[in-house]
Amino acid sequence: MEIIYPPLVEESISFHLSGQKQEVLDKAEMYRSMVEKGIISENGQPTAYALQQGWVKKFDEKANLSSEEFLAVYPIFHNYELQQLQKIDGFWEIPVKLKELLLQDLAAGNFNYDEQMQLKEYLADR
Repeated sequence: MEIIYPPLVEESISFHLSGQKQEVLDKAEMYRSMVEKGIISENGQPTAYALQQGWVKKFDEKANLSSEEFLAVYPIFHNYELQQLQKIDGFWEIPVKLKELLLQDLAAGNFNYDEQMQLKEYLADR
């Protein structure tokens, strides 16, 4: 039987291994450690403490954000021409060509960890 760990545990493992030649960390050990340190609850959700400390970023994209509010949630888009963004049904969208380029760059590893997380979250439901 395969145990499925919360996304924050998986991301933490990936973060610890990125750029390092290290043995694969035990996911069960990582989960226990994160719960003990108050980073996640037992159900895998980030704690208020972890959010306040900035250890976990919450991507809270609501409808009808201003462009400034959108960029506060996804600062990666400061690197692109804002004229490419268009508000559709209350949410900021990008052209298909830019989405394809971002997916290629993600696959090639052209972004740092924070940028990857922002883009993965932004593109998750699009």
